[in-house]
Amino acid sequence: MQDLRTGARRPDPTGRDRPADLSAGATPLTLQTSPVGPSTPLWDHAFPAAWWRPVLNGHPVSVSVEGGAATLRGARDGHTLRLGPITDGGRELSGEELDVDWLWVEGDARTVTWSVTVEVALAPVTVVVPTYRREADATEQARRFAAMDVVATVVVIDQGDTLATDPAFDLLRASTEEIVLVSQENLGGSGGYARGMLEAAQDPAAAVLFSDDDAVLSEESLRRMLTYQALADRPTILGSPLFSSNVPTRLIAHAEAVRTGIFQWKPADRLGDGVDLAGTTPAQWSFLSPGRAPNYTGWWGTLFPPGTAADLGLPAPLFLKWDDAEYGLRATARGYAHVVLPGTSVHHPPWNAYRTQMTWTARVLHRNRLAIAAAYGAGPGVIVSSLLHQTKHVLAGHLLTAELWQEGITAFRSGPEGWLGSDLRSARTDGSRVVERWHAEHDVEGTPSPTRDAPLPLVPAVLRATVRMLRGDAPPRVVVSVDADEMHWRTTIGADTVIITEGGRPLTAFTVRGSDARRALAGTVRSHVDLALHWGRLRRRYQRALPRHTTADSWAALFGSDRDPDLTSPTPSTRRT
Repeated sequence: MQDLRTGARRPDPTGRDRPADLSAGATPLTLQTSPVGPSTPLWDHAFPAAWWRPVLNGHPVSVSVEGGAATLRGARDGHTLRLGPITDGGRELSGEELDVDWLWVEGDARTVTWSVTVEVALAPVTVVVPTYRREADATEQARRFAAMDVVATVVVIDQGDTLATDPAFDLLRASTEEIVLVSQENLGGSGGYARGMLEAAQDPAAAVLFSDDDAVLSEESLRRMLTYQALADRPTILGSPLFSSNVPTRLIAHAEAVRTGIFQWKPADRLGDGVDLAGTTPAQWSFLSPGRAPNYTGWWGTLFPPGTAADLGLPAPLFLKWDDAEYGLRATARGYAHVVLPGTSVHHPPWNAYRTQMTWTARVLHRNRLAIAAAYGAGPGVIVSSLLHQTKHVLAGHLLTAELWQEGITAFRSGPEGWLGSDLRSARTDGSRVVERWHAEHDVEGTPSPTRDAPLPLVPAVLRATVRMLRGDAPPRVVVSVDADEMHWRTTIGADTVIITEGGRPLTAFTVRGSDARRALAGTVRSHVDLALHWGRLRRRYQRALPRHTTADSWAALFGSDRDPDLTSPTPSTRRT
């Protein structure tokens, strides 16, 4: 595995065991060492040369192998290059060989090591893990990070008030001095990460890693991220490619960017909706490109360089969604680079469209999108995009999504004074109330039998949905069943009754009435006309408000604590707000 523990270790005056400062002279640094075998994904031991070249600054790279004959391969623009055998256990790579997208080794070798001789100093890491009533996940995550040599401190932000009395976590904390527990009320992901940033400020020389409590990041990946960050010539925020924990070879997300014209996040490369890498080689990974830079990284595994919070401030108080994207935009404007580094990975349970669009999260997702778009001076493109997507939801029968978006628009139109920061304690409850009311009015009794396979042919489906709105209510004739992972406007449009299943079991079933769809479409048009009329004024209000809500003082008020001395004193092993 990648070994950053090159050189001696020295005592640290703070009592933490830090990696030694390697900047005194050129030192052979192992970029990555990986076992090779039939079950080892090439992702783990291929060398993404195109991503590393900008920070290596011409330093020579060598490859060494152990355990058998090996051949060097390269990939450029989707074509495989045969670069010859690796003799006598290793070879130094020429500049021409490094001028590729990827390098990898084929053959009988059992380990592969890529190394470079370079001056570098590696920062210690403070890991921030917010959690809410997931005691087993939080305990295992804290245990995993605390065991890593590159990690100095693990700050667990417990927003469910359960870990302090959990026997397994209490036993772990008693035996592991690197773990810090902070208990506070549930203020969402942004509240957890903001508190973690304040706690991490106790060690200003440390890089800070944000991680979900159920996102598995290996020590190998963290070492590679630290190495890249140390070599970069400007402050660089490192993100991790996201893999499914259900299908470990499936790459869900790689580099992403907010498209500022419509303020929606999209792949910054050509990954699309994800791909299974099993059985593939880097020559087939041409959908990844280092030339398309992200402007934010997902906080399932993001590494900030030391001093980031002191320079950029804390996250926007958005409870859920868009806090990571906004922070990335703020960092980009300040000159930070963002890199999502191939060869690293986070494995996380995948999200599905049903959980994103037809639960309480849809309300805050859309409200926050509009708020950040306004704060960053977006033009009318975001309103047009919102109108088109909401109309598509109405036609597809996703009337709950449309209603949740309407609620989000209403909250946004009230201005930042009405909710920004002040709704952290109620955001989930407010959205859940809308969902419960809608299901009570629209769910059907029992589970009807499907009459047609989804999706219906597109043109007839669109015509059926349009005619249904014009004609009004009629007995349902077309019943479709859709798995939650496949829930999409295209899979449900034209259906009168939709059954949502998960793992083969029904989650919910609802009927789409023409009169409801007609009212939803009329409300959608009215709200977006109103947005267009008042967009300039709303932009000015959100532009003025956002910076005030990202300061340590503003967050301290939300936590109910004073920064001095509580949030700036040496961190005890347990703290409660």
